[in-house]
Amino acid sequence: MAQGINMDNLVVIGAAAAIGLLLGYGIARLTSAKPVAKAANGAPDWWAVRKTLTGTQLQILQHMEAQKRASITQLQEKFEYIPDRELYYRLEQIALLQFIARGRDQGDVVYTLNPAYSGTVEDDKTVMLSS
Repeated sequence: MAQGINMDNLVVIGAAAAIGLLLGYGIARLTSAKPVAKAANGAPDWWAVRKTLTGTQLQILQHMEAQKRASITQLQEKFEYIPDRELYYRLEQIALLQFIARGRDQGDVVYTLNPAYSGTVEDDKTVMLSS
């Protein structure tokens, strides 16, 4: 004989759903990207943010500074010593920090250097860009 859902079961289900939502929200807040440091004029403070990059992220960014644009395939070839998943993760972190942008070109994922950041880098004579 089948029993219907009684009120006690509905209360338990509702409480479990509320707890799940709260936990999910808390985890999302803890793992979300940190806000980008801003300069006095409201633009990102590129140098303060750049200092927070890991060594591998900085290598990728320096490559992007020199190339301005690269497909995921080109980046995988250049950084073949980095596993694909890790490379993608690091690229996404650099994109979240607004140094680069991700797009698509003929079905391939393409990363481009943020023009605002690029102009700042090119104007700073302390940054060495390869030709």
